This record gives sequence, structure tokens and C-alpha cells, in this order.
Amino acid sequence: MPRVTEAHRTARRQQIIDAAYRCFARKGLSQTTMRDIYDEANLSAGAVYHYFDSKDAIIEASFEFDYERSLALFESAIIRDDPVKALHEMLDFFFHGLESAATLGASQVNVQSWGEALVKPPLLETIRRVLTNYLEALTKIVHKAQVVGDIDPTLDPRAIGHMLLSLYYGLELQKALDNEIAVEPYAQAVKVLLFSTASPHEP
Repeated sequence: MPRVTEAHRTARRQQIIDAAYRCFARKGLSQTTMRDIYDEANLSAGAVYHYFDSKDAIIEASFEFDYERSLALFESAIIRDDPVKALHEMLDFFFHGLESAATLGASQVNVQSWGEALVKPPLLETIRRVLTNYLEALTKIVHKAQVVGDIDPTLDPRAIGHMLLSLYYGLELQKALDNEIAVEPYAQAVKVLLFSTASPHEP
């Protein structure tokens, strides 16, 4: 019997997650069944349950997968000599990613997932862990930009990281409700807010 590679397992897990998200976007989390998911993925029930034992497990894995895909970008940004350019590229990557049709469906599911997480501790723990990882990376990059004088050094870098996450997820929520919202002017406004206080100032 051929040996199943890690690449194959990763691809199969992603196939299931993608199918689940299409179902969630169409029917909502509560109305989607595991049968819907394995029918959408064109897989047997056993093949799906081999990787995920519930809808919640699929959602948790999707947040982990998203972070893993972003990890290389964060790690590269942290070690770069030009933290401001790195921040610009990261903001472009994440904000402009909200413009794709595929991301619209994912955003709608993410919004539903946040509500589910409030009453499902395991899902809440996964989302918190991923957000904490994003926050730690952003804090390091912002601090580097403060050291070179491109962001006000009197501000708390962790608070700025929280602000950036809030601005991103706030736009994701708005896009999930109204896909006509333009991303580019929003992203430009975020950059102005972030980089317009290079020196300390009085409020």
C-alpha cells in the first residue's frame, strides 16, 4: 500500500476545510452538517472524520492554517532592516487580501466563528492563541519602527499592535456585511494613522 505523505495529508485537510467554508458561507455554521461537508468535498464520511471529528475542529484548524500561511511573512518582517517597509508590505498583504471573492466567503464564516467562540471554549482558546501570535509579531515590528524613529516611541508598541488587529478585523466585519466597501482608501488611512506621529506630540 502506498505510503501517505505529509504533503498529501496537508492537501486533504485543506480540501476539507475549503469545502466546509463553502458550506458555511452558503448555509451558516449552525445549519451545515458534517454530511454537507463530505458531500461538498466529494469524500467519504470516513475520509473526513479521519482528519476532523466535528465542525468546530475544522474551524479551529482553519485559523491555525491561516496563521501558518502568514508565519513566513511575519518572520521575514521581524528580521528586516527596514521595519517601515515591512509594515507597509504586511498591511497591503492583509488588507488587500480582503478584496478577493474567496476571502469574502471566509470573512463571513470568520464573523460567524467569533460568535460561536463566545460559547465554545476550545474554539475561543484557538482563536485567542492565533491572535496572540499575530499580536506578538506586530509588537516586535512596531517596536523596531519606533527605534528608528518612524513611529512615535512614546506609544506602547503592544497597544499599536492591538489597534492594527482591531482595524483589520473591523474591516473584515464590514466587508462581510457589505462587500462594496473599498479596501484601498481604508488601508491608506491606516498607514497615515500609523506613520503620521513619528515624533512625540501633545494631544
